[in-house]
This record gives sequence, C-alpha cells and structure tokens, in this order.
Amino acid sequence: MMFSTPWQRRIPQVLSGPQRTENGDDMMIKRSTFASVAAAGVLLAGSGAAVAADGAAATVKAGPSKQAKYQRLYQLTRSTTTSVKDWRHTRQLAQSGVDRWGFIWSTDWCTKLADKPGGFNFKLSCARHDFGYRNYKKMMGKEAFRHSKHERRVDKAFLFDMNNQCAVQPHKTDAERRQCRKTAKAYYDRVSG
Repeated sequence: MMFSTPWQRRIPQVLSGPQRTENGDDMMIKRSTFASVAAAGVLLAGSGAAVAADGAAATVKAGPSKQAKYQRLYQLTRSTTTSVKDWRHTRQLAQSGVDRWGFIWSTDWCTKLADKPGGFNFKLSCARHDFGYRNYKKMMGKEAFRHSKHERRVDKAFLFDMNNQCAVQPHKTDAERRQCRKTAKAYYDRVSG
C-alpha cells in the first residue's frame, strides 16, 4: 500500500497484522483504519508543533506568555513558605518531565561555599537561588538583572530559605542554630554584595 503524506509513511508495520488483546483474542488493525482516524483530526508532534492531516502546519501556542512566565517566576522566588513549597513542587514536576514553563533547573548548589556548613543543609536554598538567578538572567539579560528588584528579592529569598533551614534542621542546639544564622548571613552578604 502506498501512502502520500510523511505521517502516513511513519505508521508502524506492526499495525497491519494480527494483534493479541489483553485476554489473548486475535484482532486485526488495518493501516487504513488508523489513517482514517488520524485524517479526521490533527496529529500533534512531540515538540508541541501540530501537523494537520493534509500535512500543512497548524498554529499552536508554544507555551505561556512572557508576562505569565515572569509572574510564575515571581511566585517561585518570594520569601514565603508557600513560595518555597510551590518551588519544590514545580521542581519535582520538572524533574519528572512535566515543565510547562520551560525554566532552567540546573544548579551547582552553593558554588564555592560549603553546601552543609555545621551540618545544616543549604543545598536546596542554593538551588532555589540558582533557579532565580538563571531564569531572570535568561529572561531579562544579565545587565538588566544586576541590581534589579528581582535580584534583591531572589537574594532575600536565599537568606529566608537558609534561616528557615537553621530553624528546622533536627537535633541542633540553640548555639548551633545561632551559628547557622550567622553563616546564612555571611552567605547572603557574599551574593548580595
């Protein structure tokens, strides 16, 4: 059987012969049936682009608008426990392959500083800080981000996250928590200076 459009040629050969259902019965799937069903609608490509049944490109919105992305980035970089929880949830979704925002999630943790000073784990604080910096720089440019209200907010959220870690890390004394807050302030001063 000859097919005229590229998407019809990509229909796997396995669809043209006998197949077994879950209960073991034989069934027949024909390419022509599959092609007819496909021709009735639009086939979506994996990249988000769409191809109409006749091979012509269809217009599909690629993702959220720049304004919506700025708003979401703002929500994920505030100094609140809600923002931290939301960032962690959104990060987990992105790590599982669900990232409708297209954010940059890479991190080098605390770069040249200890990730766990005094046994207090600052890795996620550093990761969220990297997230804010990398995404704002990508969206607005490095120079525009430098000394902007966004940079100040991301830095303050970094201090908030570290201080929160100082407060909740289990099995620590009050003296260790005070030292942790001093270390957090030193880290903050280093990035915000």
